[in-house]
Amino acid sequence: MAKKVTLVYFSSTKTTKKNLLAMAEGMGCPFETVDFTLPASRERDVCFGEGDFVIFGSPVYGGVMPLLVREYLEKHISGNNTPCAIVAVYGNRHFDDCLVEMEDLLTEKGFLVTAAAACLGEHSYTTQIATGRPDESDLAWAKEFGQKLQEKLTGPVQALEKGVIPGNRPYKERKPSAPMAPVNTNGCIHCGNCVRNCPVGAIDAKDPGKADPEKCIKCLSCVRLCPLGSKAFTAEGFQASVAWCLANFKEPRKEPVAFL
Repeated sequence: MAKKVTLVYFSSTKTTKKNLLAMAEGMGCPFETVDFTLPASRERDVCFGEGDFVIFGSPVYGGVMPLLVREYLEKHISGNNTPCAIVAVYGNRHFDDCLVEMEDLLTEKGFLVTAAAACLGEHSYTTQIATGRPDESDLAWAKEFGQKLQEKLTGPVQALEKGVIPGNRPYKERKPSAPMAPVNTNGCIHCGNCVRNCPVGAIDAKDPGKADPEKCIKCLSCVRLCPLGSKAFTAEGFQASVAWCLANFKEPRKEPVAFL
């Protein structure tokens, strides 16, 4: 059994966090968290040993890890034959190459990838896709996955063979998108919630109505976490992306899947 369980994740709209917390609950043991969503949390190095067990969580952006996530893991996380599980959270289209990218990178960083999961989260661009997910059924599944992880740790720990986790090498290309940023649409009271929760510091602390389109990664944290619904992406290109998503993968409902 692992001496210490740690959850390491990026979760701007909290769906990855919810899935990982349910897994930790299923493992039934104390755990720690390394939440590197905010800029200040991405400054220190974190090293793990053979007695640790780590669950890594990342959203899927365009079929791969967000570049911010990849860069953080490359620069600041290391293991020493450390067993881990990897979790990709996607918005009802597909997780594509995100898991194999995580597998390859973390193997290079000294981890043994013993299990993987593709889970669901409400689509960041629109609440009309994967609405309310992870829902009660998803979290029950995640808890059961955590129980299976704990069972795996009772015996010899081995990495999954390459090819068990589906995906392509080379991975999907990270395609640049046009710079854009959220705007205030109504009722902003300057509470600062969007400023405090922006993963890249793109929103002006003195005037939350201003945001830097060159920094913004369109995670929609500001939109989802605004208590008054005062933030929105109104750019024509963004609205076209939402329309495409609604036309192509609003249905049918996808389910989580495990690779053990």
